[in-house]
Amino acid sequence: MPLTNLFNLRIGKSQSVISAKPKGTNFYGIESRYLASGVPSLSGTQDAASFTSLNITGLAGAWRFYTERFTGAGRWFLWATLAFNLSGFNALELQAHVPMLYALSLWGVAIFALFLVRPRVQLKAQHAERICAGETLPVEIEVMHVRGAAGLPYYVLPHRLLAALDAVPEEGMPLPDLQRGQKVRTRLGLHCKKRGVYKLQGFRVETDFPFGLLRAQQAFQQERRLLVYPRFTPLNHLHIAAGRRFHPGGVALASHLGDSFEFLGNREYRAGDNIRDIDWRATARLQQAIVREYREEYFLRVAVVLDTHIPQGAGEQEHDAFERAVSMCAAVSDYMARQEYIVDILAAGPNLYHLTAGRSIAYLDQILDILACVDENPEEPFETLEPEILENLSQINTIICIFLDWNDTRRAFLQRMRQSGAGVKAIIVRDGPCTLDPTEDSDLFGEISVISRAIFELGVDEL
Repeated sequence: MPLTNLFNLRIGKSQSVISAKPKGTNFYGIESRYLASGVPSLSGTQDAASFTSLNITGLAGAWRFYTERFTGAGRWFLWATLAFNLSGFNALELQAHVPMLYALSLWGVAIFALFLVRPRVQLKAQHAERICAGETLPVEIEVMHVRGAAGLPYYVLPHRLLAALDAVPEEGMPLPDLQRGQKVRTRLGLHCKKRGVYKLQGFRVETDFPFGLLRAQQAFQQERRLLVYPRFTPLNHLHIAAGRRFHPGGVALASHLGDSFEFLGNREYRAGDNIRDIDWRATARLQQAIVREYREEYFLRVAVVLDTHIPQGAGEQEHDAFERAVSMCAAVSDYMARQEYIVDILAAGPNLYHLTAGRSIAYLDQILDILACVDENPEEPFETLEPEILENLSQINTIICIFLDWNDTRRAFLQRMRQSGAGVKAIIVRDGPCTLDPTEDSDLFGEISVISRAIFELGVDEL
């Protein structure tokens, strides 16, 4: 299969994987890997359904109402009202019913005001489609007051963020007093804590007028996709053990941008030479047919294989190591993108990802898009990956494997790749000892780098 067709096929497959309904979704349609453990947030910007405890118990709807509609003061006053009611019903004296009646009166006015002061505005939001994990995404907001009461205290904030995203500021951005027909622009942020492909539900404008107990709101639910790619330290040097392989038609396989046949020199014309290669000036000077001689370009093609195997029941340490392995894969891909390499990125989680990039065939953003959505695999991925590699192995110079362990399975895989004639390099991302000692195989595979959490946090700029 020509490389151009292969490229289009793999990209199309990856895009369909990203846009398809994710596996492991729950009752509220949130992928299981995006669920957060621990105590649910009281922030009105985060979706209650993204917390495991509320999701599996079916209480997310009630928690959404509690956090989105009640202000912080309103929650305290709600519990105080319940206390007044309990004491009022149990007491025989008239004075005990007075605070209960005052509290119920305030709640009645606040509930009635929800319909009168509901924001009636138009909202437009603009932001980038991708960002690095750990950074804050700026969002440009434009709000225009259409009708309704003017001069109310309005706030604009994200609507039902997943737990891995935080609004900046947490309670939304206050807007200046708006008159009818007036437009105002503001900026808020989304702090992206973890890589992934996130679905943004939109934004909303709300007000807690008149008593600061309940929020009247207008939601603009427009789904947008946000790609958060892994955070990485750019590499300054990467040692690659490889020999060049000659690829006939190599320039056609790569981009034509900046590529050409290499000029070797002139020689006498031979039967069968292309007459277009005749050097007429040299022919006239020497009084015999002289042709220009060229050599087809050959290039380096590197496969980067990401190990996605996390056994079922693995602890937090193993999951953290996988995230660091994805970051190392991003760092290696970034280095390749800055060099004259053609790169194949291969990873097999629940879905197989294969992207060919480099030499203007694809760009780093497309590689990072794949790494943003790759997931862990409870099964060994090499049975899926190896046929994909073998299909193009005759054109691959080097295979760089980013492993999560060093055992017989990975050692045998690397040995088969080495015996095929390709150069191999192994990088292990792991805390604690490996199943086998990688230093014992350094004579066979060269230096095998083992990157622990401490080394990773210091920054790895050379491999």
